[in-house]
Amino acid sequence: MDTLPLFPTTVIGSYSLPAWLEHVRRLGASGMLTAEQVEEAHDNAVRSAVLDQELAGVDVITDGELRRETMVYFFSSRIEGFDMQGKMKPIGNLDPSIQMPDPIVRGPVRSKGSLGMERHFAFLKAHARHRTKVCVTGPHMLAKRATNEYYASDRDLVFDLADILNAELRRLVAAGCDHIQVDEPVWVGYPDDMPWLVESFNQLIEGVEAKITLHVCFGNYQLKRLFTGEYEDLFPAVLEAQADQLSFEFAASGGKGLDLFERFPTDKELVAGVIDVKDPNVESPETVASRIRRVLEYVAPEKLWVSPDCGMKFMPRDRAFAKLRALVEGTRIVRAEYGASREKV
Repeated sequence: MDTLPLFPTTVIGSYSLPAWLEHVRRLGASGMLTAEQVEEAHDNAVRSAVLDQELAGVDVITDGELRRETMVYFFSSRIEGFDMQGKMKPIGNLDPSIQMPDPIVRGPVRSKGSLGMERHFAFLKAHARHRTKVCVTGPHMLAKRATNEYYASDRDLVFDLADILNAELRRLVAAGCDHIQVDEPVWVGYPDDMPWLVESFNQLIEGVEAKITLHVCFGNYQLKRLFTGEYEDLFPAVLEAQADQLSFEFAASGGKGLDLFERFPTDKELVAGVIDVKDPNVESPETVASRIRRVLEYVAPEKLWVSPDCGMKFMPRDRAFAKLRALVEGTRIVRAEYGASREKV
C-alpha cells in the first residue's frame, strides 16, 4: 500500500445518520422486518457512507458508525452489568436540559463475548478502497454515561470496562485492523482525574498492535458543546497516554489550545479539527487552508493530520459531504504550498 500524503485527511468517526435507517430499526424492533432485512439496511447505509468519504477524497475513513444505536448504547447494551432501562440524566455540564436515558450499572461489568466489531470491520475493508480505521468509545465515557449503583467508585468501573474493551481491540487487530481511535470526550470535564484516566487508557490499549488515536473533544450531541473545561486542563498528563496521535478540535475554538504543543513538546502526531461541525455553514477551502496554516505554526508538517472537529452524525448528508469536500480541497491547497501536491492513499 502506498504511503499517505502530507497532512493526511480523516474523519472523527460518525457520518450523517439517515432518517430512514432509524425507521428501519424501529420496524425491526416491532417485528415488521426481519433481523436479516435490518442488517441489509445497515450494509447499504455503510456502503453509502464509505462512498461519500471516498468521493470527497478523505484519506483514512470509517464505516460512519452507522450500525451503532449511539456511541454509548452500542457498547453498554452488549456488556453484562448494564440495565438499559435507565434514568434521564444531563449529557455534559453546560445545559442540564440536554438529557438522555443512561443505563444503570447494577452489577459487575463482564464481557458477553465479541461485540461484533471485527465483523463490522471486515465489511468495511471489503467495501473500502481507501485506508480505514475503527473508532471505539472509551471506558470513561461509558462509565460517565451511566448511573453507577454497584461499584464503590467510577474509577473501579472504568478499569473493569478497560479490560473488557481491551479484548475487543485485540479481536479487531486479529481481524486485520491496523488503526484504532479511542473516543474519550468527557475527559475535559474531569481534569483532577487525569493521572488515573491516563492509566486506564494505557490499560485499555495494552498489547494492541495498531496505530492508536486518542480523541478528546467537548461533546457534540445534536451539534452542541456539552462540557466546560479546556485542553490546557489535561496537560501535560495527557501526553503520558500511550497513543500515537492526539485528536483535538480547533475549528470552533479558533485554535485555542494550539500553543500547548509549543509549551509541551511531544513526538505524538496531532489530528487537528479544522472543520466546525457545529456551524451550519460550509467552510470554503481557503478557510480550511488558513486553519491548517495556523496549526502549522505549532506542529511540524510531518506530525499533522487534519479532520473535522468531531463526528457528523447529527447533520444533513449534503452538508456533511460538502464539509468533507472542503476539508480535502483546503488540505490540497496547503500541500501544494509545501510542494507535496501528489495524492497517495
